[in-house]
Amino acid sequence: MKRKMMLVGMMLTAFAASAQTFVSTLPGKRNALIEEYTGVNCQYCPLGHKATDQTVEAFPGRVFAINIHQGTFASRFTTQWGNALAGQASISGYPSSTLNRHAFFGNSIHIDPGQAYSCAAEILEMDAPVNVAATVDIDPQSRLMVVKVEAYYTADANGGTNMLNVALVQNNVLYYQAGASSYYPENMVNGEYQHKHILRDLLTGQWGDTIHQTTAGSFFTKEYAYVIPPQIGDLEVPDVDDLSVVVFVCEGRKEVLNACEAIRTGDKAYIAHGNAGGEECSLEWNPYVTVVNPTDQPIDNLKLNVDGSVVTRNKTIAPYCSDTVRIAHFAIDAMPEASQSYSQSVSVAFSSFASNGHEVAAAGDPVGISYGNAELYTAEGPLTLRIRYDSYPTEVSFTLAGMDDCRYYYQTTGSQSDAGATREYTLSPATAGLYRLKVYDVGGDGLSGTVAVVDAQGNTLFSRNGSDLMVWDDLYLNITTAGSDGPQDPVVAIDDVAMHSVSLQLYPNPATDRLMLSADMPVQRVQVFDMTGRMVMSSTGTELDVSTLPAGLYMLRAMGETGVGSKKFIKK
Repeated sequence: MKRKMMLVGMMLTAFAASAQTFVSTLPGKRNALIEEYTGVNCQYCPLGHKATDQTVEAFPGRVFAINIHQGTFASRFTTQWGNALAGQASISGYPSSTLNRHAFFGNSIHIDPGQAYSCAAEILEMDAPVNVAATVDIDPQSRLMVVKVEAYYTADANGGTNMLNVALVQNNVLYYQAGASSYYPENMVNGEYQHKHILRDLLTGQWGDTIHQTTAGSFFTKEYAYVIPPQIGDLEVPDVDDLSVVVFVCEGRKEVLNACEAIRTGDKAYIAHGNAGGEECSLEWNPYVTVVNPTDQPIDNLKLNVDGSVVTRNKTIAPYCSDTVRIAHFAIDAMPEASQSYSQSVSVAFSSFASNGHEVAAAGDPVGISYGNAELYTAEGPLTLRIRYDSYPTEVSFTLAGMDDCRYYYQTTGSQSDAGATREYTLSPATAGLYRLKVYDVGGDGLSGTVAVVDAQGNTLFSRNGSDLMVWDDLYLNITTAGSDGPQDPVVAIDDVAMHSVSLQLYPNPATDRLMLSADMPVQRVQVFDMTGRMVMSSTGTELDVSTLPAGLYMLRAMGETGVGSKKFIKK
């Protein structure tokens, strides 16, 4: 099938800020693009889909996804573009992903989908030399889609020529998927699997359109018209509302400098989705919604219908932009007398908004948000954490953190000798109080058995099958008795250090081999954590050998008599 696309207009100039229409001219951080290589006959690909979805949901408006069905497992949903994309990424197994086509580990740009979260967190900390924004207008009757893209360079881009890419993505496709019921059952709808982020076409061709001028202050805009066919390849496109457009700028064919999802133009603001916001060391949640302004006028003074009550929020959202709006607050009693389960939900809909002083009716269906999910167990210590490991125990770790002082008391990672074994860890902190237990599987494929917490009398407080484990962070333990001798091996105990804020400096950052640190206190212990929360290094000195760490983003914590300091660093 021949693509029906025509170039409507193009402009590339050295740009004065006053001439720009909707792309931001302020320096900012990069957004992240996940390109996932997958197939409907791939047994473990639902694990990749799940990891991608969780990463997108964790960073709303900052992380975008394109699922590329390609290779021997992709009997459907393929395109003419997939093989070349997979070839440059050296994809040899499925599922695999790239994250901004960035080389995190050596020279390879492909990663395991389970690493998407930590890699995305690293990308989101990087400065972006270029901002990119886009709008899309779709006429449902004629199926004409017009995409307008703007890019503004806030700094000089390295590498000379940049490439603009515009991808058409299809969502909510119900079809068969191998391994779906085992590895992503929550994505099943009426017995069929819901495929998302499917690449349908590249409006800019295999490697994009050239942006020649990439110095600070340069402005680029281009407009495309594309008639959406009723079918692309072997997949019908019956509903244009299931389509989205992802736009990204690359250095040549690789390194994505920034990305965005095109905002569909219209005359009414709407709520795109909702999320639950919470603090690390708090039993409080602040759920919020993402509001999209698809108009050419700024909006403010939003009126939201929250469970039947009108709530007003004074929030200004620029034309063709989106922003988050907090809509509620929820807190759990930190010291219940008995074990309890908590869950809150709220329905949020638009009532109206103000534009240029005039109240305008809003559009869209209500959005439901579930938040405040927590299981809180009160028991006498010591408690026992029981984990049955699979063949990859080094991917599994846990932490026990104090909610009063926001510090780790215990944490450990499985060793290879734990493969197939059941291990028990005693949790007996020296101070009674409320603690949060987190269990992680960085591989994203879960455990073959169960994870359980047992009290001093042998009663099982909590037990869950590990097959769907990625991160469990909704389990809280109110331990009513203080421990005597502390933890038993092989659990690692963290020193009891008050969380006073300490000024901390790291250099060089990014680091290659050595990392030096200085603090406004004598440092007694240094710990380094990866982005899953797993401790990967411990030292008593202020000079660390980080040469063996994989490339990525890390958190360093320095502890002394007067407090604790934390700071992120990048390992190149």
